[in-house]
Amino acid sequence: MDIDDAMAMDSLKTSMVSDQTTQGMLTLADSLEQQAMSAAPGSASMVTAQARVADLVTQAQLAKMLAAQLRQEATKLAHQNATLKHSATTTQNLFNQIQKVLAHP
Repeated sequence: MDIDDAMAMDSLKTSMVSDQTTQGMLTLADSLEQQAMSAAPGSASMVTAQARVADLVTQAQLAKMLAAQLRQEATKLAHQNATLKHSATTTQNLFNQIQKVLAHP
């Protein structure tokens, strides 16, 4: 397994956790909606607090997903950079060999 495979597996795991969290958040949102409809007078602040906590959890999960995407993109760019560096080195070596052949016929 190389770094690309490891990053792909990490992103897949993060996506699976995100999907599970999303399902949990949808269930919680439905529950909060039901509570809001049947809330007793004066209990709106408690439902509001629960909604704000759910919002923070959702934002944290979004941040994790964005971080996973950034890590994957950074790995992709590093891999491309390594490939380009190898190609440039090979081209330079070939150029040096051609110069030697042309300089000493």
